[in-house]
Amino acid sequence: MDKQPAPPAGERFLLIAAYITTAAIYAVTLLAIPELRQPATWFPLTALFVAFALTIHFMPDTDGPLWQRGGLLLLQTGLIFAIVLVGQGVGFLPILYFIVVPTAYLSLTFRQASVFTLLCVGALFLNYLLMYDVETALAMLLPYGGGFVFFIAVSVSLIQQQQERERAERLLIELETTHRQLQAYAVQVEALAIAEERNRLAREIHDSLGHYLTTITVQLEAAGKLVTTHPRRAAEAIATAQGLARESLGEVRRSVAALRASSLDTASLGEAISEVVENLRANGIVTTFTIEGEAYPLPIQTMMALYRAAQEGLTNVRKHASASAVRVTLAYEQEQMALTISDNGTGQRRHETDGFGLLGLRERVALLGGSLEAGDRPEGGFRLRVQVPMEGERIPASSLQGGAAQLMADFTSAAKAGIMSEREGSING
Repeated sequence: MDKQPAPPAGERFLLIAAYITTAAIYAVTLLAIPELRQPATWFPLTALFVAFALTIHFMPDTDGPLWQRGGLLLLQTGLIFAIVLVGQGVGFLPILYFIVVPTAYLSLTFRQASVFTLLCVGALFLNYLLMYDVETALAMLLPYGGGFVFFIAVSVSLIQQQQERERAERLLIELETTHRQLQAYAVQVEALAIAEERNRLAREIHDSLGHYLTTITVQLEAAGKLVTTHPRRAAEAIATAQGLARESLGEVRRSVAALRASSLDTASLGEAISEVVENLRANGIVTTFTIEGEAYPLPIQTMMALYRAAQEGLTNVRKHASASAVRVTLAYEQEQMALTISDNGTGQRRHETDGFGLLGLRERVALLGGSLEAGDRPEGGFRLRVQVPMEGERIPASSLQGGAAQLMADFTSAAKAGIMSEREGSING
């Protein structure tokens, strides 16, 4: 066991206890034994007690050299040995040995303190051997030996408590350091996620808007060459360029809408999708929206992917399906989330399945390990289905009460305020 420094409060308590014990033993000894009050005995006995009391003030520094700590303890032991001899072995005097034993365990290693304790036991035995005989020395050693064992146990217990306290303080420092590191890592992850989303947004804008502008340029160049020789074909090229320009404008509008704050900032996923459904109903299309299963908390990325899928799917129904009825289902399943949009419209729509909007959704869902299916239904119409797997055990939202619910709300609010406005920037058009 390594040496352990005593805390300042412990040092003060030990000093006070040592002074009180020394003074009490001195007073009781003189009161109980009149012979010791004789000048020939009183003067040397008092001088030895004063010298011992002075050494108590100089409690050995646990960080000091071994010779200094050991030397002071040996000096105190020698003074106690002399006090017992001068005091004629009065029964109270050997108690002074109990003062130096805890000090030894607090200032030395466990092995060194144990050797020192054995030295004190030997000094006590020698005290009574010099004054009396072996039987008397052994008789005195037995009861005081129990006192040595008791003080050893108390000293070891104090050291262990001190070690546990210091270990807890070290763990607290390590935890604080780890917490700061995790915060730094979280900031780095957030920055990387934002950069990745920005790069994907830039790529989608380049692929969609760049494609339209390139095609428009080609059509206008062809129209310029044909305007004098083939006016009709030139007009067709211009009309095609106009249509492409309108489509590209729609792409830009959808991109800008994706960058704006969504309904998820203030509502749940089901409530946000309900708003999109209401917009479709306002266009005269009969739309039903069903939530299956018990809702549970979802990651921000999963909620955003499903919300954008609902936006894209219902926008395509309104623009291209010629449908009179639409059914939207949001399913909270044990191992996955599923969003299904089915209509009774015209069925297979190449511009929808191959468009940039669904391509962007496929990429967003694929990043979450999910899948997107789009195609005709056997009974007619068109169906879009998005599935996103869930990891770990799902906890129903209804079970989040009290502090847990507040913690989830605080976390969601902080996450949205910090990064969601950046991560919403993908094109859904």
